[in-house]
Amino acid sequence: MWSRDGRELYFVTATTGKLMAVEIKPGAQFQAGVPKPLFDVRLGSSNPSYDVSADGRFLFATPTESSATVPMTVVLNWPSMLKR
Repeated sequence: MWSRDGRELYFVTATTGKLMAVEIKPGAQFQAGVPKPLFDVRLGSSNPSYDVSADGRFLFATPTESSATVPMTVVLNWPSMLKR
């Protein structure tokens, strides 16, 4: 993912799950700086969904934890209960 100004490239490492940033130097030839780790991310797929806002903040689609199922009560013949 490119920064809005095109001066940084962001990527998530496949091995450590860290979001990295690398400075890209403008010019006729592609020149990249040394990647810097920003923070750990927890992404649920091999194709992570994230974006960078104009002010440099990140938005991530993260997986939710599966919770225990909540029991459901089914009331049969409920209209007969209204007559009481």
